[in-house]
Amino acid sequence: MGEDKYKLELSELGKRIRSIRKRKDLTQLDLELTSGINNGDISRIENGQKNLEFITIVKLADALGVELYELFKKVKE
Repeated sequence: MGEDKYKLELSELGKRIRSIRKRKDLTQLDLELTSGINNGDISRIENGQKNLEFITIVKLADALGVELYELFKKVKE
């Protein structure tokens, strides 16, 4: 399992970020402008292809207007 578990967690985090961004009717460019995070990096984050530093997660939460914990909340299906 090992690395696969972490890849799954990154993917889930990216999906939650994308979901919140879309729910707030923001584009990736909007998020870039408010967070200072490169649009290409935002795309990689949302697709689970980029490992995030803690400060990046904090910037995203702030730019999305959500509490930090909301980025880690599991979505019930």
